[in-house]
Amino acid sequence: MKSRIKRLLKLASVIVFPAVALATSLPARALTPADQKEVQNFTLTDDFLKRFEAAAAEGGARAEENDPKKATAMLSSIDAMSASIAKTPASKAALDRHGLTPRQAALGAIVLMRVQMTDEMLADPKQAKYVDKAKIPSAENMAFYHAHKAEIVKAFQRGKDD
Repeated sequence: MKSRIKRLLKLASVIVFPAVALATSLPARALTPADQKEVQNFTLTDDFLKRFEAAAAEGGARAEENDPKKATAMLSSIDAMSASIAKTPASKAALDRHGLTPRQAALGAIVLMRVQMTDEMLADPKQAKYVDKAKIPSAENMAFYHAHKAEIVKAFQRGKDD
């Protein structure tokens, strides 16, 4: 399980860092109402994580795939994020082999980041008042996160240490 999450994060590095920026962006870079709805309707599942993990097992992001200019371009919308991922050959090929689209990967990454951030903010009374109620992940996604929280938190910490 530990290596599963670590491999997941390697692939997600192409997707997650821009997703964090999207999830926490200033109003000028906020997701469109349609994007918000799509994020709210995305449901995390074991199947999604399994396929995402399998794609990650094939390798991580190459340095050129983490170009800050690309990340900035991805921040405008889920469409832009998906298009950027689709133009990254290694990531696109790995996702294709495991039955995920760039859009599914982008949405899943955003949702994973949102559930983690929401959980952390709600746990701190000083931060809880800043949680945007319109962007709180679904109860199903929060439950999924709580069921996998220990592994996800450890993996994110290891990802920062690597």
